[in-house]
Amino acid sequence: MMDQMNSSKKRIILIESDAEIARRLINAMMTHLSVEGMCEHGIQIDYTICESTEEFFKTSPANWDLIVTGCHLCDGSGFDVLSFVRGLRPDVAVIMTGDPEESSIAVEAIRAGAADFLLLTGYEEVTFPVTVQKCFALQSIRTDNDNLQSELSHSLSELAVANRELQLMIQRLEVAARTDDLTKLSNRRWLNMMLEHRWEETSRNGVPLAFMMIDLDGFKSLNDSHGHQKGDEILKLAARVIEANCRSVDISARFGGDEFCLLMPHADAESAKRAGFRISNAFNEAYAALGINKAVVSMSIGIAHWKVSSPNSCHELVQHADEAMYQAKAKGNSIVLYKKPKRKAA
Repeated sequence: MMDQMNSSKKRIILIESDAEIARRLINAMMTHLSVEGMCEHGIQIDYTICESTEEFFKTSPANWDLIVTGCHLCDGSGFDVLSFVRGLRPDVAVIMTGDPEESSIAVEAIRAGAADFLLLTGYEEVTFPVTVQKCFALQSIRTDNDNLQSELSHSLSELAVANRELQLMIQRLEVAARTDDLTKLSNRRWLNMMLEHRWEETSRNGVPLAFMMIDLDGFKSLNDSHGHQKGDEILKLAARVIEANCRSVDISARFGGDEFCLLMPHADAESAKRAGFRISNAFNEAYAALGINKAVVSMSIGIAHWKVSSPNSCHELVQHADEAMYQAKAKGNSIVLYKKPKRKAA
């Protein structure tokens, strides 16, 4: 890798689960963009390869100059990457790649905010470097425009400091905007965004999808008898238990009040039920260890699965999970998988 301190360096993050495609893209980029580490415009090219969205989500947004992502990844999709980047660094261009038969997705990707969609036709040695150069050229134009605007200010140095502070503030606000302040789980806004993207993946490719609704039974009585501070402690305990008993690809969120939810892509119905039992049992043990007298709090869990209840939309999937949760509440401290009601015979 080249010197990280070089100011003319452009860092490209490639997210691609297919090793052969990743090799072709890197070879095309380093052969046609680089000559002894320098591209035609005197910009050093550095790159990092991530095989999954999980690996990419751990990288620092400060190191992103250009994102290249495959349309289909081992633990998600390019649309997950695109949403993540637009949430944290909307100034960074995202190039999505896909096979020629997936050209219909290109329009969807561009509308979602991708800078370009590269069809993998076997001519990447020509098309990929041109696409990368075009993105860098557009970024350079934007930078030049920013500099011209800065020159009109009374103090360029003061404006630069103000811009840096503003960017940091925006990043902090973006993180805060997708996080529940009390539990540190995802909030409703971020959940809805991820739910829509996962539903698109399920509708398009038949990827299994489950949704879990969790309600804390007895929570209101605990609040009334022990105060809101103790109630907040229990909410944070429930959040830790849920987060500790789900997979890295799951999205755990606070739905509102004392309700939580878990979005579970690539999970069958039985796996979702097992996860529900793990969460419920772990919470019961953790709550019992607190030794709170005269107040019992437990979990009622409703689960909806795309293949079992056949919802027509992601919102109906959530509705099915909510109905199953109320069935679980009626039984008390139980877990219910929503099943589509059978039609009565005429």
